[in-house]
Amino acid sequence: MAELTPYNTANLAESVYTVNGDDAMALKLFLSSHLFKGPEKDTKMLKAEVGGRIFRHAVDNFGVMAKGAGPYKDDVFIIFRGTTKANENADAITDARIGICTSKTNLPVHIGFNNSFNSMLPEIKEFLTEAECKGTIHCIGHSLGGAVASLAADWVSNNLTNPVKLYTYGAPRVGTDWFVKSTTDTIGYKNMHRVYHKTDPVPMVAIYPFKQAPYDHNGHFLPSNQPLTSGEAHFMRNYVASVRNTSWEDLSDNPIEPYNIEIAIENWLKSKSPVDASSASFWQWIDAALIYVIKKIAMGAVLLLQGAVIGLHTIVDKLAYILAKGINLAEEISSWVILLMKKLMQALKIKVEATKEKLTRSMMRYVLTKMTEESTRNAQKAIRDIEKS
Repeated sequence: MAELTPYNTANLAESVYTVNGDDAMALKLFLSSHLFKGPEKDTKMLKAEVGGRIFRHAVDNFGVMAKGAGPYKDDVFIIFRGTTKANENADAITDARIGICTSKTNLPVHIGFNNSFNSMLPEIKEFLTEAECKGTIHCIGHSLGGAVASLAADWVSNNLTNPVKLYTYGAPRVGTDWFVKSTTDTIGYKNMHRVYHKTDPVPMVAIYPFKQAPYDHNGHFLPSNQPLTSGEAHFMRNYVASVRNTSWEDLSDNPIEPYNIEIAIENWLKSKSPVDASSASFWQWIDAALIYVIKKIAMGAVLLLQGAVIGLHTIVDKLAYILAKGINLAEEISSWVILLMKKLMQALKIKVEATKEKLTRSMMRYVLTKMTEESTRNAQKAIRDIEKS
């Protein structure tokens, strides 16, 4: 099974942005890559529905499918672009449609990403049928494109016998725990290359219960010095620079903080050190801590958050409801809820004493809403700034 290098996939994820318009020369230049077979009959432009159902609804060029060449002659590439302003910010509406629905493989996923993928699925099916692909199907994308590539890889792995490779850069979270576990099992974690900079805010959204795949694996973590609030770590050109002259093994060697180790989470929650919402580490720790505390309260609460067809405000409501239940349980559990809320309130500069009496359900809902707004604001800024770069 032929595997692409990090540099090849990063270049494809960056250059696919050029075919967003109807510029035939841009498409021809993109397809001139030595990785592709080339002739028009061996390629297909994918058009997707983006935006809302009515508000800022648009249909435009979203991706490219192409037969491979050379060592990839039996393979097919499916490459998706990330968010662009070329469609009057319709993509921003897709990104913002944070809710849970059921995917074509019956898994709970992000509504906006799922709608865009589903709109392209008939064309994807048609091309794969006509291509008679005998080799690997490579799904590639940056940002929003990485999210859609994840849904494409999930669909292919469940409906075709071809091996699947997934390569994403700075991609947001696509689905809940069930989606993450299922895709990891069907695609195989060694075939899932999730690349992200430490200070890229986009992979940190949407908030729990959305999670990143592969399950129980950190992906390819890249150190970065750009401030979280600048959004520069999300730029595809910076990802290209970061993976130049590297292998997947090289990228797997980068150390990452132990966000998923229980004792480390407990120590972070108990620590007196100040926290800052402009720090990438804070968002990693608070996400891990939120999951830890929810599971402390009850595993049934986790299942409550996995249900289909719920929107962002419903998610926040459910989180607040669960935490409010937790704060009234035994001290062993309620103390963790209080520590979690203290960390959040300190980072968000909310000057209310975090006590059992003051942390009502409505107060916790307010804090969680502010947390969601802050993390989304960072991600939206990073995406907007791509257009200016």
